[in-house]
Amino acid sequence: MEQDLMISLEGFASETDANSLGNAVMSAVRALDKQNQLDLTGLKRILITNDFASALKKVTEEYGHISPSSFTDSKQATAIAQLVTKGANEEFTLVLGVDFFFEWFNSDHKCEIRDDNISVVLHRIHHELIHVHEKNVLTQLNASFLIDDYDDALLMSATRSWSEYLANLKSAPSAPDETIHLFLEQLNTIIMEVPSEIESLVFKYKCRLVLLDEMYIAVKARIKLISNSYAYAFGFVDAFGIDLAGNFPELTKSLKESKLSDTLHELGISFRVVTELYEQGLVESFDAFDEIVKVIDNMFKDFGLTLERTQSDSGAGLYIHVE
Repeated sequence: MEQDLMISLEGFASETDANSLGNAVMSAVRALDKQNQLDLTGLKRILITNDFASALKKVTEEYGHISPSSFTDSKQATAIAQLVTKGANEEFTLVLGVDFFFEWFNSDHKCEIRDDNISVVLHRIHHELIHVHEKNVLTQLNASFLIDDYDDALLMSATRSWSEYLANLKSAPSAPDETIHLFLEQLNTIIMEVPSEIESLVFKYKCRLVLLDEMYIAVKARIKLISNSYAYAFGFVDAFGIDLAGNFPELTKSLKESKLSDTLHELGISFRVVTELYEQGLVESFDAFDEIVKVIDNMFKDFGLTLERTQSDSGAGLYIHVE
């Protein structure tokens, strides 16, 4: 853990609450670091904010990103945390929205940490610190390299979803039962709702009700939502060996009946393969994620979309075939 790690808080009306929350987060980071022997090298700042989107945009610009780091913001999932990397893993800032700490605020909107509400947020912090540890382990993966639209849709989705799988797999020991149930219930909701949203978007494009770019951007966000949600949930499932059929029959039914059933099954297998390579120190390049990339590519194809990288004098591009 960096000795100069700084906790910054923005947009809090009460200085007392801000100080209480900041001190609690610092104590949690120190405890989790010591207990789990995490490599938090480069984590220089944790920014806690009331305006997550604006804070994230500001940090990414400070770190020289060409565009703000993307995050999902939909009725099924709202972003509350993002780790932002500067250069080739030389420095990290963890941006946390105030909703990240929802359980630590009472009905009067005052920070109140108790024995019965500490574990949920503590696990969230543990999860985010695993992301820092992972990036410090995988130093050979340059997070600052330039990507095109094709890579953004497939390679970045693959690495991000696996990272979420790993983070829940490794932080599972600190997860309370309510958190595990929440992620599995969220996956069930997403499996039931999001594929039909994607089908509707593609249909609207075919009827010339939306433009191709508009349809694609919305579909891409939902593909990422599905793959990330599956990663979150199955990080816990694989960590604890959860019997889904016996304990979560509704989710088992949704997965079995989904048009993505086979694709999601392959996604889980590919997550475990990359994790084994990670444990053995064999992730040497982004090529290690090829199988996850293929699965996510197939997910687009499940909805009649085929992505193709194109080359021209102006550089690499993306062509979208719609069946």
